[in-house]
Amino acid sequence: MTSMSSDTRAEERARRELDLVDLVAIAWTQRLFIILITLIIFIPLAVMAYLSLTPTYTAGSRLLVIMDDEDLTPGAAGAGGEFMFDQIMQSEADLLASEEVRRRMLIELTGAADPEQLKTLGDGFGVSRAPNASFLIATFKNEDAQVAANTVNAIVDAYLRYRVELLTGGYEGGVQARLDAAERDAQAAQQALRSFLADNAITDFETELNSALGRLADIQGRKLAADADAAQARALAQALEQRLQDIPQTIELYVENSVTGQLLDLQVRQAELMARYQPDAPPVVAVEREIEALERFVQDGRANGQGQRRTGVNPIWQELESSRLQQESNAAGQARLASSLNAQLRDARMQVDRLRALQSEYDRLIRAVSARSAAADQLSVQAADAMARREMPPGGADAIRIVSRATPPVQAQSKRKLAVMAVGVLAGGIALLLGLIRGYVVAVRQDPPPQRPTPPVERAPSNERPEPEPRNETPRSEAAPRRTPVPVLARVSDAR
Repeated sequence: MTSMSSDTRAEERARRELDLVDLVAIAWTQRLFIILITLIIFIPLAVMAYLSLTPTYTAGSRLLVIMDDEDLTPGAAGAGGEFMFDQIMQSEADLLASEEVRRRMLIELTGAADPEQLKTLGDGFGVSRAPNASFLIATFKNEDAQVAANTVNAIVDAYLRYRVELLTGGYEGGVQARLDAAERDAQAAQQALRSFLADNAITDFETELNSALGRLADIQGRKLAADADAAQARALAQALEQRLQDIPQTIELYVENSVTGQLLDLQVRQAELMARYQPDAPPVVAVEREIEALERFVQDGRANGQGQRRTGVNPIWQELESSRLQQESNAAGQARLASSLNAQLRDARMQVDRLRALQSEYDRLIRAVSARSAAADQLSVQAADAMARREMPPGGADAIRIVSRATPPVQAQSKRKLAVMAVGVLAGGIALLLGLIRGYVVAVRQDPPPQRPTPPVERAPSNERPEPEPRNETPRSEAAPRRTPVPVLARVSDAR
């Protein structure tokens, strides 16, 4: 039973599978049907394609993009340190193909931008460029060659004017308007700074802050010096006072006696007598004896401390006391100076603290004035540059140069042949598919169902003779034709 079922499934699978030869055979049997369907589909579609596709003329204009940093003309769109060549060219191509350029062209020519006209321009206009080349090719397709050329030239002119206005600034949102706004902002910042200085009674913030800091440092130095001088004077006065305790206030100035006077008188008298007498004269000898006696008296010390005494103030003590008083006076003066400097120091610190508290606001106002003034200066340069650029003729000395303007093309371009060929391929494909389906259905209907194979007869052992199989006595004409599984190609041939 297993062998019978497997044979049946193999036969059915063989009948269902088709190969390339079978498909070719089915298509050949249905060739007239395929040709008829092809003609039925091809003729109306080909006529419609031929009539709907009219010849068009394509006019083109070539533009050259020049990137020169030293040229005082508008730079390329998207130019900058972070952009590459392909990005710049793509920016210019997108700007040329933008709808704004076509809208401006229509407004310049007709005074209004009709949506239908914009759609027609968008469908027919195109921008292309060759790889690694700085050329832009603007094209427009139209049924009229002159209209195509004029449209391309008008779009290119509008593009050149629009990019100059866009890159250099126009009347709306341009450099001049930004310059006016920047100048107003700079004036407002300066007015805010002046009001801030006037409200805080400041003429020059930086000068006054530096002056206050210098005055504070000077007062601090002077106060420290006064404190040091006062301490030094007090220390010196104390030292002098301790020294004065060991020195008497009064001393004996001198002692007056007549011994030295008498001795001097005797010596004078001796000189007078020597002038009148001989050395051995009695008066002279008498005076000499008196002089010798008086000198021995003095040499023996019996005249020391004798006589009239005179005492007075000790000059050393007096000098030291004067120095002590002077040092105490200096210490008191330096102390008063330090006290005065301390008050001045408090005022100076208050002034410095006030200015430092205002410094952040002052710095903010200064930064605002500086930044807005710098922006106004930069925009003034850009405004002058933009004015010079706008006065230049478009395409003459601009970064975009017109290499060749569009002229009416001579030869038209048509897609009729391509459309007819496409219609033919489509019609043939549809007809072939329908023919294959029809041939397969017809072949399946004419093919009779397969017969079940007879079960195998069990054979007798080898020593016994098998009995002969009964023959089918049915006449050949009435018996069912015995078929074996054949390919579809054979079935199709047999059906014919």
